[in-house]
Amino acid sequence: MLNALKDLLLEDASEALDLSEGERILHVTGRHWIVLLARLILPVLGMLFFGGLAFYRSIGGGFLVTETGESVGLDFFNLLLIGVTLVLLLLWTSLWVRTSGKKNPKADDLRTRNILLGVGAVILLVVYYRYRGGRLFYIDPVMFVRQTFDPVNIVMMILAGISLLFVFFSTYDWLNDELILTTKRVVYDNDEVFIPKLFERRVQEQIYIEDIQDVVASTKTYSQHWLGYGVVIVKSARIGAQITFDSAANPKIMQQKIMGEVNSYRKQHTAEEFDRMIETKVYSAKGEKKVFKKDIKTSQGINWLRWLLHDNPEINEDNGTITWRAHWIFAVRALIGPVLMLFGGLLVIAIGTSLLQPGPALIGVATAALIISFVAWAAWEIEDHRNDLYILNPTNVIDIEKKPFGPEDRRQASLGAVTNISFETTFISNLLGYGDVVLETAGGGGKFTFDNVPRPRDVMQKINDYQLTFKRGEKEKNLNDTLSLLKHYHDAQQRHQELKAP
Repeated sequence: MLNALKDLLLEDASEALDLSEGERILHVTGRHWIVLLARLILPVLGMLFFGGLAFYRSIGGGFLVTETGESVGLDFFNLLLIGVTLVLLLLWTSLWVRTSGKKNPKADDLRTRNILLGVGAVILLVVYYRYRGGRLFYIDPVMFVRQTFDPVNIVMMILAGISLLFVFFSTYDWLNDELILTTKRVVYDNDEVFIPKLFERRVQEQIYIEDIQDVVASTKTYSQHWLGYGVVIVKSARIGAQITFDSAANPKIMQQKIMGEVNSYRKQHTAEEFDRMIETKVYSAKGEKKVFKKDIKTSQGINWLRWLLHDNPEINEDNGTITWRAHWIFAVRALIGPVLMLFGGLLVIAIGTSLLQPGPALIGVATAALIISFVAWAAWEIEDHRNDLYILNPTNVIDIEKKPFGPEDRRQASLGAVTNISFETTFISNLLGYGDVVLETAGGGGKFTFDNVPRPRDVMQKINDYQLTFKRGEKEKNLNDTLSLLKHYHDAQQRHQELKAP
């Protein structure tokens, strides 16, 4: 069972991530089974209640049956109910004695007394009803014939089926919340499922291995400690960036796996970077030439519609600049108003012509004015769509919102200031292939939101790749400055003959 669950988590993690070259999944943890159990309580109870009710009625079961033809008198069940009534009466009496002498008894005490009295009265009515031969539950296929597929039973079956679907969806949704460790990053994949593979809302957050500062795994209660679940918090070296995964199964194992990969990465890459920089800076070896990788999917516009459905994103391979716009469906949506105006105007002209019979000149002027208005409005909407740009280059992210022939709102942030990147999709946007990419920045810059961009997971991945390259470049620059200082110091020692000849 555990191995099957691990295989399911690994399979879903493989589908949730677009792994880069050389990247592989090392470990996946999901929510603990106690979370699934809590989510299944209501749908399972609904399935048992509605399904059991439908089955009971299908075998001839009825409720509150009076004409059963036999009297039970004081049977065991009636005697048991009388005993329960006596206990309630005893509790009511003790509460009455305790509160009767008080001038202002508490409202809760009065309410409790009334509840006890009411429940006892109802139980006595049930005893009397059964004593006279009535039944709360009674099975008689002859008396209750043809109940199997009557409207009531059909409704019960439908409700039981809906409850069963909720059991399935809850289980699927539980399996789709994961914390994933790869050779390059830690990813929190939160997939809220309405209809599997169709209507899903996905949110992903990730932190690269080299940015991880600390990992906390804690069990805050005895039940969490005994059952082996808790919270995993992955803290980034970037200010304000962290991933919190609640109710994780085996949180300590995940903590050990992440920190093991972090330590291994630091040892390996630090040594490699030092060797490469010393060879390049001190011994004048040729550095690696950076080549732009065009590893992002592009929506190709149709040639004769390129003025409207352009390539998205547009890529400049010379300087590595990538420009996104909103998904093409928003360009089409913006044209709904002009199109409705055009057809509505033509309809009004046609009706006016048949009723008023104006001259051809007036009809021509009205038609020309309508077409000019349509073209102007449509051109405005298209230009407005084209002018909203989300730009990524090797050093910055830029968000431009510009009105046609009007004001422009331009925001820009260095990749070094970006503290966290995530993407969000709704049920509908996931189906149509677009979503929002949210970038949080340090200081007072606030959030950058790339709204309604196509394939948001690819956008987030590309921004992360650029940010990783930028940070490595900044780190390499600082180390190169240190190497330059050491080299100048070495040259100075040679000039002052402070170094002994070998």
